[in-house]
Amino acid sequence: MAETARTLGLAGLLVAAAALSAFAQTKVYTWTDARGRLHLTDAPPPAEARLQDVVEAEASEGAEELRLRRLEKRRQEERREAAEARERRAREAEEAAREAIRRAEEQERRALETRQRFGNTPSRREQFKYRIRAEEERAAGARTEAEQALERARTASEEARRGAGPRAPEAAP
Repeated sequence: MAETARTLGLAGLLVAAAALSAFAQTKVYTWTDARGRLHLTDAPPPAEARLQDVVEAEASEGAEELRLRRLEKRRQEERREAAEARERRAREAEEAAREAIRRAEEQERRALETRQRFGNTPSRREQFKYRIRAEEERAAGARTEAEQALERARTASEEARRGAGPRAPEAAP
C-alpha cells in the first residue's frame, strides 16, 4: 500500500512537472506530410513526416510582455551609458581644467620674467613696454581660460553626481 502511494505521488509529481514545463515553454513544429502539405502544430510531427523547423517560445509571456521587457532592458542600458558618458565628460573637463591652470601658471611665470628682465629701469620699461604688455595680456587670457575650464569642470562634475544631462545656460534675470 505504501509502495503504491509513493508510486502515485511520484507519478503526480511527474505529471505536474510536465504540465509546468509545457506551460513554461511551447514548441511550434513546422513539418510536411506525405502528401506535401505544410503543417504548423504544437505537437511533434508523426515519424514519417519531414520536419522543417522547431521554434521554442515562452508560453506564459505574450508578445507585448516580451516587447516591454526588452524595452525596459534597453532603457536601463541607455541610462547606464548616459551615466558613464556624464562621468567621462566630468573627468575630461577636470583634466582640461588642470591643463589650463598649468598653462596659466606658466604664462604668469613668463610675464613676471619679462617684466623683471626688461622693466628694471624706467628707460628699459619704456623701450620694452609693448613686449611686457603682450606677455601680461597673454597671462590674463590664460587666467580667464583657466577660470572658464574650472567652471566647465564644476558643472560637468555636478551633472555627473545628479545624473542629469547637459543643461542649457540659464538666462540672466
